[in-house]
Amino acid sequence: MFKKVLSIGLSCCMALALLSACGGADSQASSTATSTSGDASASTADKTFNVDEAGEVSFRFSWWGNDARHEATLEVINNYMELHPNVHIEAEYRGKSEREKVATELAGGQLADLVQLDYNWVQDFSQNGEFFVDLNTLDYIIDMSGFDMDLAKEYGEVDGKLYGLPTGVNARANLINVDLAEEFNIPTDLSTEWTWDDYLEIGKTVHEQDPEKYFLNADSVTINSFLLRPYLVQLTGNQLVQDDYTPGFTTEELAQALQYIGQLYEQGVVLPASEANVFLSNPWTNPRWVNGDFVTELTISSTMPAEMADMPGTPGAFIIPQMEGAKDSGITVMPSQLLAISNTCENPEVVADFMNYFFNDEEAGLILKDCRSIPPVDKIRELCAENDALDPVVVAATDYGLANRGMSNNVLSGNEELSSILQDACEQVAYDPDNYQAIAEDTMTLYNDVLATLKASNG
Repeated sequence: MFKKVLSIGLSCCMALALLSACGGADSQASSTATSTSGDASASTADKTFNVDEAGEVSFRFSWWGNDARHEATLEVINNYMELHPNVHIEAEYRGKSEREKVATELAGGQLADLVQLDYNWVQDFSQNGEFFVDLNTLDYIIDMSGFDMDLAKEYGEVDGKLYGLPTGVNARANLINVDLAEEFNIPTDLSTEWTWDDYLEIGKTVHEQDPEKYFLNADSVTINSFLLRPYLVQLTGNQLVQDDYTPGFTTEELAQALQYIGQLYEQGVVLPASEANVFLSNPWTNPRWVNGDFVTELTISSTMPAEMADMPGTPGAFIIPQMEGAKDSGITVMPSQLLAISNTCENPEVVADFMNYFFNDEEAGLILKDCRSIPPVDKIRELCAENDALDPVVVAATDYGLANRGMSNNVLSGNEELSSILQDACEQVAYDPDNYQAIAEDTMTLYNDVLATLKASNG
């Protein structure tokens, strides 16, 4: 049942992919910046900016996260304002991402000047207009030389305009309670290869042995994003939506995936949806997670610190199951989030100066650490590693994702309306697992209808 694979050299991968060598790190990111981008345009190459000469300026910074992220971000904000007393930053923070809230603020012109966005929102929102400042026009202020610009452009660029920079390097993985897993004789090593059948057969033994416990803590949101998507991608090798606005999967393939999800619920592998969906999008806030009633949780590396904060036992990063003959690993590496400047911002240069401090200042980097997963800038990653400031579980999860990285989502596959349709299907099959075929057929009808509308509007 358990098959050992050759070591993938996680620590080596981390050293090569994340802790790449860089030039000497300054103790403070300069507030008098010049362009350091290798491809800086002639229009910005000779520009300079000194924030202390900008006069009295106030701007809003909006983000979401857990208390640890809030505290670290607020400390960095306060430190920046002490350095530059002429700048006042109004902090706006919350617990959830809330895409609808951001969309409403965009439509009403009320978006914060500096805003944290989910990794797939920039390209999705930008289909309806230009809502953000092209950061290429501010490269004389923001030092982007330490970023993985391929990753930044993959998610933050639209039509050659860079609207967002990654706040961290993020990967999909499982979080496992190692102590609880060992009680049920479940292997926890990242080199253990599981199929989806293993996941089902092993997972159900937990609830069979102890009716108060479940193998998997997940709600409809995480089932959709972290289980349905990788299952379909492994099965088909396609994007969920092809570039020609057609589904990357058939009705039969969707039915197969939904049947599997139904079996997870039916056989007690995952917490019933009626309980899990009370904590929609934040399953780690379920008191039963804190009480140690779950072996694993579907997650991403950027939220692991929050999930581990009140978790009993020893946390560990764990694998994503792989289908026999999988055409893609289904494991996505993406930005934790993106930081973008609203096009309604009255002082984009000042906001850009703060972004440069946020990303490149050593003191700020050691404060933020891995509150948004692994830092996106080379020298800050190296500094945090040297100071043991990165959680080893977060490092292991990110390293695992990098070593087994599959295709990234295209813009259409991240469309919120389409994702909501698949999420509804996951919830329906949780309550009616035997009806997976009809649910798949109805879902495909809705999916194709939305795709037709999108194609017509973007035609």
